Amino acid sequence: MKKRLVSIALALLLLLAAAPGAYAMDLAPGTASEPTVYTCADVKCSPGDIAVISVTAQSPDGGALSYQWYRSLDGTNMSGTLIVNATGSNYYADTSSEGTNYYFCVVTNTGANGSSSVISSTIAVTVENNEPVIQGIGVLTLPTKTQYKEGDRLVTDGLSVRVYTDQGYYDVTGGLEVSPAVLGVAGTQTITVKYQGKSCTFTVQVEEDKEVVQSISISSLPAKTSYTVGDRLDTTGLSVRVVTNKQITDVSQGFTCSPMVFSSAGSQTVTVNFQGKSTSFTVQVAERSSPSPSPTASPSPSPSPTASASPSASPDSGASPSPTHTVTVHEPHETNAGSAFLQIVLMLALLGLVGIGAYVYTVQRRNRK
Repeated sequence: MKKRLVSIALALLLLLAAAPGAYAMDLAPGTASEPTVYTCADVKCSPGDIAVISVTAQSPDGGALSYQWYRSLDGTNMSGTLIVNATGSNYYADTSSEGTNYYFCVVTNTGANGSSSVISSTIAVTVENNEPVIQGIGVLTLPTKTQYKEGDRLVTDGLSVRVYTDQGYYDVTGGLEVSPAVLGVAGTQTITVKYQGKSCTFTVQVEEDKEVVQSISISSLPAKTSYTVGDRLDTTGLSVRVVTNKQITDVSQGFTCSPMVFSSAGSQTVTVNFQGKSTSFTVQVAERSSPSPSPTASPSPSPSPTASASPSASPDSGASPSPTHTVTVHEPHETNAGSAFLQIVLMLALLGLVGIGAYVYTVQRRNRK
């Protein structure tokens, strides 16, 4: 019977030593009672998550409980490294990197009769990436505005994207990147949407923004601004500043001016027109001076024809009167012209004869020698 009681007691001691949760350290006679220690369940989390592990302890004799956490070196509570300042019933485990770490806590009960400590069982903290892997994205709803003019900025209000993962899908409206942000090309424009390394597209319509002249003004006057009545406008040096919906430029051609010819004296306004817009400048026009009249030559009197007088018959003579002769008078300019022409012909003929005679004389003289 005595041996049976010893066997039962030994079995109870073995069961207590092997019970999960904690085991008692060797105690000296007369020390405080061992605390009762319970551990939390193992923890699984993602990188960066908060992982809190804990132990719950009770003191049988009302002693003071203290805690010290250790990181296990081999996955058991037999050996470990002390964690500095980890002296509470809770401990925030490290989750900065993936993998499994093991922790245990030594709980000490301190009373009037001394202290007694119990080592908790290990708690596993497993850090693994449980985030879904994105496989692709697609446009779920288009933006409310899809019609633009050239040069407008893209508006993304109403845009949503469906994200497809290895664990399913979810929809997002934030964290999206879109390009281009400014629509500078007319026609159908493709917009690219990016989310966490994946991309999709949609299109918008961009209307060409035509350049329209809004106003013009004189940038520089012509080099010539003083004229005489009847002169034609000279636009050399004239420059016009053109303001459009896109730019401001100075042009020196492509415009029209009126009037182009000045018909009256005084300050004259010249209007410049360019693509439906107009501006003006002034020039000074002087009267044109009248030329002095030339003296008028008096016509030369025509010579009167002289007629030869017929001899008068003596009243006492019985002779019959002589017949009357008609004198023809030639126009002086015709006679003079004919005479001058004949004189020139005769002179040329004479010079020709003289030349021929000189040539013949020279030839004969050479032959004599």
